[in-house]
Amino acid sequence: MFNLAKMLIIFIYLTSICCFFVTSQNVLSRDILSQNVSSPNTSSQDMLYIYEEPIEGLKLQNTYTLSGGSLMIWMVFKDEEDPSCILPYDIHLRLIERTGRTTYIDLNYTFPLEAVCPINITVLPLNYNYIMIIYVKSNNGVKGKYGLIINYGSKIIGEIYLGGVDEVVGRSILPEKGLICIEKPDKEGIAIWRWLSAPDITTGEVMERGSGEFHAPNLLFYTFVDSFNFGLVDGGFGHIYILKYNEMGSSVTNDPNIQYWKIYVSFLREGTYLPTMPSLVYQTTTKLNNIVFKSCSYNNGVGNICIVSLNNTITNKNQSRTEVNYYKLEFLTTGAFVQFDMIPKEIGNMDDFALSSLIYGGFLVERYYTNTTAMDFYILDNNGNYKSGGSFGPEFFHYNLFARNGTFFGIKKQIGNKLEILSKPLLRLNNQGADYDNPVIESTKPAVNEAIDSSINEITIKYGIPVRLSTANISIFQLNDDPYKPSLLRQTISGNSKLCTIGSDNHTVHIPIFSSTFNQPNSSYYVVIENDFVISQARNEPLLGTNEKTWMFSTRPFKTEQYSESITGLLRLNEEGSSKFLQTNQSEFFNNIIQAFSKIIPVDEQRITTNGKWKNDLTSPQKVLLSFTINEAKNAIKPSSKTIFDNLSTLVKKKRFTALSNNEYTSLIDESASFAITQDYFGKYLPLIIISLVSLIILTILYFLARWKNPEGRNFAIFETALIMQDLAVDLSFTLLRVNNTPHLIVPNMVFLIVPHIVNFLLAINIYLSEVDTNPMFFTWISELPTLLLSICATFSAVDILAINTLTSNLFGLKVFSAPLSQRSRKIILWGSFINIFAEDIPQLIIQILYYNSVVTYDLIPTLVLISGGLVIINKLILRSYHAIVRWYHRRDKIRNFIRRLSASSIRSLRSNV
Repeated sequence: MFNLAKMLIIFIYLTSICCFFVTSQNVLSRDILSQNVSSPNTSSQDMLYIYEEPIEGLKLQNTYTLSGGSLMIWMVFKDEEDPSCILPYDIHLRLIERTGRTTYIDLNYTFPLEAVCPINITVLPLNYNYIMIIYVKSNNGVKGKYGLIINYGSKIIGEIYLGGVDEVVGRSILPEKGLICIEKPDKEGIAIWRWLSAPDITTGEVMERGSGEFHAPNLLFYTFVDSFNFGLVDGGFGHIYILKYNEMGSSVTNDPNIQYWKIYVSFLREGTYLPTMPSLVYQTTTKLNNIVFKSCSYNNGVGNICIVSLNNTITNKNQSRTEVNYYKLEFLTTGAFVQFDMIPKEIGNMDDFALSSLIYGGFLVERYYTNTTAMDFYILDNNGNYKSGGSFGPEFFHYNLFARNGTFFGIKKQIGNKLEILSKPLLRLNNQGADYDNPVIESTKPAVNEAIDSSINEITIKYGIPVRLSTANISIFQLNDDPYKPSLLRQTISGNSKLCTIGSDNHTVHIPIFSSTFNQPNSSYYVVIENDFVISQARNEPLLGTNEKTWMFSTRPFKTEQYSESITGLLRLNEEGSSKFLQTNQSEFFNNIIQAFSKIIPVDEQRITTNGKWKNDLTSPQKVLLSFTINEAKNAIKPSSKTIFDNLSTLVKKKRFTALSNNEYTSLIDESASFAITQDYFGKYLPLIIISLVSLIILTILYFLARWKNPEGRNFAIFETALIMQDLAVDLSFTLLRVNNTPHLIVPNMVFLIVPHIVNFLLAINIYLSEVDTNPMFFTWISELPTLLLSICATFSAVDILAINTLTSNLFGLKVFSAPLSQRSRKIILWGSFINIFAEDIPQLIIQILYYNSVVTYDLIPTLVLISGGLVIINKLILRSYHAIVRWYHRRDKIRNFIRRLSASSIRSLRSNV
């Protein structure tokens, strides 16, 4: 007990030390701004993440933050003799996702000496699964920049030439839009650019989309000084020109209206690949020493905001001093000027700092100190007022920022193979839309992480400001079960497609949902809203969207699928597809389409097959119709063929909004023609139809022979037996081939199929034994028949007790059909048939009705069972009622005759007595 108490005291003591240490990390160690501020607390807390590198000796070189919230770490082997160099033979990248899953990318590649000593390598994460390693190497004595494209599997895809050593290589804000290479401008302000595509998702190939030149405005007496490049929210690029007035070349020297400095901006957007005319966004009459752009970023709903430093010499009483002031320059994506405001001078008094704008409003100030790696950071509002702050101690040496979710992190100095990463959430001046990493989104339906019903027909987005629809897309993806494979595109719609609408409040966007979109139970989906899907009404500025795997939700479990049989239908190809189909290997063409269907629907590839048949469309002879079959499901868990058919029909109808339009083969389908069902019942059930026709012909012949040979005989008995045997055949077909589609009907069907037959067999045995024991004529008749024939008769009787009537039908005058049954046996047969109606026929009819309500397509076999069962019930009711009436009349006549005989005898007796 003493030991337990002692251990508890030690545990509490250690816990207190740990809590004190963690708390101390959150305390501001310095506060250089003089404002007295009570900064509000954020809901999130600091988080410490420890990464342990599995390869001994690797050191942290750099980190990269990805738009989806993932962190990429670049690890290298340092050169022990020269710390500014790394070993040249490999590169190691670690992609850490928000879930904590880590992807290890170890590239075995020897880089040239000029790339590794000193280090002249840049890592540029591209679109899904691809990375570009940018490095310098010499080719025939000329140095240039090259890009090595690799994937997350450490496979080298290829190498491309990017340009000269001074080439600026920048990725679009939207990774799928590619990257741009811009040469250093010449003295005239002309810079050559090349826009490269993002790597193809399948092949990784990079293509050149366009090329051209940025031209600085050619103004008299102005000289080009510098340029600055930045990304646009819609995926394009901006290019800034800084021009200075050349006093030496002008005759005007004392004009107070001379604009000594001018700043222009030009935009390059996807699709046009032609820069816009330069727009003037700033000019000043002050004779500044220099203008330097520190950064340019997007200010949500307002436009672009750039941090600019102005170097100016101040002269006062024959004394001069140089001061640097910082300003925020705001302009729209049209090039229209918004404002130019100074940032508080306290910032300029810092030793070494960085200043950047935040998408949730305000600015982030990072202050660095000499002789230490410690750092303080501060949050300023849009007016430059201090709002919050924090610090990292001297044990930290590397810092980075997740801009979208407003998280700043520092990495402690590496000890061994461990990296300690401390993330600090930044104060959000506008905390709206935190779940979407978007301050303009107020709410959505469905909400983040909500479980939805698959039948929803729209989703909605409510913005915090009035909006208009624009040209970018909103897309819905299904999360792949394999995290290393891309998500499945379910549908994509552009804002200007007329399918999307804005509500009367001008804040809510309504997006229609196709029936094929949420077609998988217990599956995760996410919505990606591209930047510029909507624009602000106030300024017509594009608004931010959402990153992948941010707005996520899931579908609820579906109900058990209703069974439907296989469906065969025709799909029409457009003219281009028809021409390609006729000129290529048709079998391969079919297989490629089926493979695409299996991935896009999605469904098992075995569920969609083809017989390879095709024909020209009579309504459009230049187009080809292809035959496909959707096979029935093997169990109720799998989607039924009708469900798959409906999904595929919707995908074809909405082809340009679904993944069908992105595939080489399915894009050739003609969406103007629906997937039409062409079920071949005749070919499928041809054997059954032939057997039924032959049986009908034989029975017809037997009927006429019976009438000719024995006009007064019980010739209806043979037809009753034939009808009963036919009913048994279709009942067995239903039991063997169809009832498994409805598991809840299997047991009732077996009960009402087997039990009545057992009862019939017992009644038949009773009749045979009773007749042999009490009826000498029946004994004589049965003794003269072969044993095999008796066994066959007993078997038929087990099917239905009415089959015994066949033995009394006098068919063809044959002795086998002339059994002398007693009235007792005939009575048992009569009442046994009535019992069969309620014990077998009516329950089977009810089972068919239940089956009809449980399946989507009611095919030929259950249809025959339903018809056959109805005919049997009608036949039994009519004939048994007829026999009952005949027996009643017969009994009545016997009673009357007995009474007459009794009366006549009484009269004779009376007369004799008299």
